[in-house]
Amino acid sequence: MTQLQNHTDEWAQIIEIFQNKGKLIKLRKKEFYAKQNESFDSIGYVKKGAFKLVYHNTKKQWIKSFLFEGSFLGSIPSILQKKPSTYSIISIETSEVFVLPKNVWKQLFGEESSFQKFLIQFLTTLYLKKEKRVSDFLLLDARHRYQEFIKEYYPHISRISQIDQAAYLGITNVEVSRLRKRFFANNPE
Repeated sequence: MTQLQNHTDEWAQIIEIFQNKGKLIKLRKKEFYAKQNESFDSIGYVKKGAFKLVYHNTKKQWIKSFLFEGSFLGSIPSILQKKPSTYSIISIETSEVFVLPKNVWKQLFGEESSFQKFLIQFLTTLYLKKEKRVSDFLLLDARHRYQEFIKEYYPHISRISQIDQAAYLGITNVEVSRLRKRFFANNPE
């Protein structure tokens, strides 16, 4: 879903809720947290690891986004409308997630103002991220999309395979290699 940036006492309460009321699950690399075309109604908090959100058919995959420690996992239509998820959530490395089932978070939403604020902030952040992703994909060429990708995921770039980078950018592996070589030649560290 997304990562939120907030370090208030309320934020610490939200993390504590996931740790105390959620169930810790461990996933191996390439293991599914959720599968496309299946419903699930939990929200996960990534304690450790990394995930990709993937749309796929029998021939190809498209990556919606990558999520890392401190991020939340789920599918809004699946959670709120009981519809099958339109994408899969797959670990790209060994990961640990605190899973909060629907009955728990619905109860908290009715009782905890910090959880209500969290959901509003979460949905706002998710919407803004989605808007940027769509506009970048529609308005930018591959070189500029790669530059935006580097800006967003730079601290985690070594954790994302070149194949996954290509699927995120909508280009070939060869083009990612060429763009990476050109980008880092012009932007040495």
